[in-house]
Amino acid sequence: MGIWDLPASEKDAVELLQGYGIIPNERTCKNSHKMKLYFGKQIFWKCNVEECNQHLGVRTGNWFEGSRISFVTAVRFIYCWCKELTSIKFCAEELGIADKTVIDWNNYMQEICALEMDEKERKQIGDEGLIVEIDKSLFVKRKNNTGRVLPQQWVFVGICQETKETFLVTVPNRRRCYPHGKNLRKYQGRKHYLFGLLERIQDK
Repeated sequence: MGIWDLPASEKDAVELLQGYGIIPNERTCKNSHKMKLYFGKQIFWKCNVEECNQHLGVRTGNWFEGSRISFVTAVRFIYCWCKELTSIKFCAEELGIADKTVIDWNNYMQEICALEMDEKERKQIGDEGLIVEIDKSLFVKRKNNTGRVLPQQWVFVGICQETKETFLVTVPNRRRCYPHGKNLRKYQGRKHYLFGLLERIQDK
């Protein structure tokens, strides 16, 4: 997927996300009736059974719940994230995203990537003649996004350039692994549970 392949309308963006299972293709109401997705100024699911007539926001119960940015902007951000183009300045100028939102979305993508990798079977990657790139990340979270900082967690990740196999390990103290503070090359294998969409972008 290239930049010119990205959707230009909310309908196209939602349908793209549905194609990768990020937004559901079907929903049922509380009474187990099949709902229909409507597009307009608002995008919502509606039960057309007259005595029911329930409505449900398209963001409810999926990865976009609580998010306010448009689906077009979200897809463009995901694309730019894969290309390592999500600095605060770039996103403000090119995507019209506020500073805090840029920080939040960068964290979301990184955390989901880490969760996906952590769930994989742990095994040795690389072999003689293969190159494995590794990097470190510090995960920090504030309670309710404000106030005191909760315990920090160092994470080391790696990707084999040739096979694209990855690994992730958590460590209590990065100095125990790299006592000389060796600079590690930038991690280039970022993936998360939106793998289908990301792999299509990254293959371009």
